[in-house]
Amino acid sequence: MNHFYIRPFLSKDAPAIASLMKAAIKATALSDYSADQIHAWAARVASAEQITKRCSDGRHVLVATDMDDLPIAFVDIESSGHLDFFFCHPNHIGTGVASCLYDQLEILARRTGINEIFTEASEAARRLFAHKGFSTVKRRDFMIGGVYIHNYAMRKRMDDE
Repeated sequence: MNHFYIRPFLSKDAPAIASLMKAAIKATALSDYSADQIHAWAARVASAEQITKRCSDGRHVLVATDMDDLPIAFVDIESSGHLDFFFCHPNHIGTGVASCLYDQLEILARRTGINEIFTEASEAARRLFAHKGFSTVKRRDFMIGGVYIHNYAMRKRMDDE
């Protein structure tokens, strides 16, 4: 059985978060995106310093950690309701960590007065968000590093429940 904790982001988490983001992109996107798309996407992962700066800009960031306090998943939400990042290390996919982490983020969002969460979701994230009650607004096609890729604009109104 997997055990994990959920807590706010700490600056010491940044290197592990950068690493888990790359691992998640490279492993979980294999069935949904081409090798070129994955390579272009993974190349854009922020450095630990950039992650620390971004996670300290006023947004709420929750981190799921293992028993040794090593980050295994994380999610953030801006005061506007924009959920920007949501990644889970591939070794923890299917364990319930991501689902539980999202549930805690939604509780936090409601408590801080956010009544709508919106995001741009990858194929894999789209499935989780749909399960959590999000609706797809539209498919977004764009280019990263000269490679076309897509994701989905999705939203969830908190008062729709």
